[in-house]
Amino acid sequence: MIASWRGVAIAIAIAVVLAMAVVVDLGREPVVANRALVPGFDPERVTQLAWERAGQTAVDVVRTQTAWQIRAPASAPADPAAISDVLAALRGARWHRRGRVVPTHATMIVVSGAERRTLGFGEPIAGTDQVWIVDGDRGLVVDSWVARALDRELLALRIRAPLGDVRRARSIVIEGQGDGASERRGLRIEGTPRRLVRPVELLLAADVVDELERALGELTIVRLPAQPVAARGLAVTIAGGEGATSAVTAEIGGSCPGAGELVAVSGTVGDGCVERSAAEGIERAVARLRQRPEALVERRPVVFEPERVVLVDGVVLELRKLRVGEHAADPARVAELVAALAAPAEAVPLPATGATGHLVVSEHGGAAMTLDLFAERVMARHGEPVGLRPAPGAWRLVVRPSRELRDAGLWLEEPTTITSVRIDDITYQRGAVIGAWTRQPPGPVDARAIEALVGLLAAPRAIGFVEGPVAVEHRVMIMITPPVGETTAHVLEIGRACAARIGHDTVLLSPTTCVQIAALAK
Repeated sequence: MIASWRGVAIAIAIAVVLAMAVVVDLGREPVVANRALVPGFDPERVTQLAWERAGQTAVDVVRTQTAWQIRAPASAPADPAAISDVLAALRGARWHRRGRVVPTHATMIVVSGAERRTLGFGEPIAGTDQVWIVDGDRGLVVDSWVARALDRELLALRIRAPLGDVRRARSIVIEGQGDGASERRGLRIEGTPRRLVRPVELLLAADVVDELERALGELTIVRLPAQPVAARGLAVTIAGGEGATSAVTAEIGGSCPGAGELVAVSGTVGDGCVERSAAEGIERAVARLRQRPEALVERRPVVFEPERVVLVDGVVLELRKLRVGEHAADPARVAELVAALAAPAEAVPLPATGATGHLVVSEHGGAAMTLDLFAERVMARHGEPVGLRPAPGAWRLVVRPSRELRDAGLWLEEPTTITSVRIDDITYQRGAVIGAWTRQPPGPVDARAIEALVGLLAAPRAIGFVEGPVAVEHRVMIMITPPVGETTAHVLEIGRACAARIGHDTVLLSPTTCVQIAALAK
C-alpha cells in the first residue's frame, strides 16, 4: 500500500512539472520557420527599384526589355553588376530577430508586378555587426552586409567605368581636340590584334595599344556633377564587344560643376566627374597615336600563330601537318621560319621600288595576311605605309626556297631489306646470310664496306642544295625487297663535291657516303 501511494505521488509531481512547462512555453514568442527578409522573393519579377532619402532627389531604376535603366533624377543606364548585387541581397537576406519600428534615414521600394514593398534602413546596433531594417510595422535585425548591399546612393548604381569594356570592343573611335591641334582629327582602331584604319592603315604595336586601352579602361567616375554637364574635348566611342548591344561614347574635357579639380565626362552612360590624372593619361595615349607610323607600327611581322604559309616560290607550307608541298617538312627548319616571322624588326621607310615577292601567312580560321618583300631586305604588311627590316639571319630564313624546309631525310628503309646495290656497271647482291655479298662482274668483295654503305643509303640525308647542272660521275641504284609487297628502287646520280641528283632536285650528301661509293665502284 505504501509503495502504491508513493507511485501516485511521483506521477502527480511529474504532471505538475509538465503543466508548468506548457504554461511557460505558451508565454514565449512562437518559433518562426521563415526568416527571409523578403519571403518568396523572385528577382525575375522585379520591375522597379527606388531609393528615397531626406534632402536628396529620389533615385528610380526600372527594368526595360534589355537592361536596367536609371529613370530619375536623370536618364542613364544602370550598372548591371550593382543591380545584380541588390537583387541577390534581397533573395538571400535573413533577419535574426524582430523588434519595434526604429527611425530610418533612407527607404528602398521594391516593385514586383502589382506588389510593392518598402524597406527602411535604420542605424547600426552598437557593439555588433548588425543593422535595423524596418519592414512595414516591424523592425528586423539583419547583418550589416545586407544593409550595405541594399542601401544604395545614385553613384553606386551608375556605370562608373564608362569605357571599362574597351579590351573586348571590336572598334575604338577617337575624335576631338588633341595635342594642341586646332582641327578635329579622327582616329579609328579595329579588330584584334588592334589595327589603326584611320588616318592610315597600320597594325599597332602592342605597347601602344596597351597604354591606350589601360588609360580608357581605368577612366572612373568618382563624383556626380552638381548640375548637368556638356563635356568638350576628346570623344571616345567603343563598339562591337562580346555581348555588347550598342556603342558607348564618353566625351572628356572641361571642369566638373561643383568640383573644379575634377574633369567633366558626358555621354551614353550619363554625366560624371573623373580625376584629372585619368583624363591626362588618355590624352597622352591619344597623342602617342598621332606620331609617325614608324613609331606606332607593330615591329613583329606576324603576331599570330601561323597555320599555313604560301612561301616565296608559291609552295604551301602546312604547319600542323608539317608538309611543304608534297614533302614532309623538317620541324626544326619550320620552327626557324616561324621564329623569324615573329622576331621584332627595324621600322624603316617603305621602299619606292615595287615588291619582288610575297609571303602569305594564314592563321587558324583562315584569316590571311600578305607580307610584301622588297629587294632592300625590307618586308611590309600589304597596304601599310612603313617597312620592316629584319636581322640578316632572319631575312634569309624568310626568303629561302621551299625545298630547304623539307625534311632532310631523302627516304627511310630498313637496311636488311636492301637486296642489291648497283654502282655504275657493278652490282653487289645480298646473299642468303646477312653480311654475305656477291659481285657481278666477279671481283673482290669487301662485305664490311658494302654493309656500311647500305647503312648510309638506307636513310640518306641532305645537308644542302645545289643550283645548276651536275656532271654525273657515279650512278647508284638500290633495290628494296620487303617481306611483303613489291620490290622498289631508289636512284642517286653522284657528281663532284658529293652533289646528288634525285629526280628534279640536286642535294649535297655527306662526303663519307661519296667516298664509300667511289671505293666500291672500282
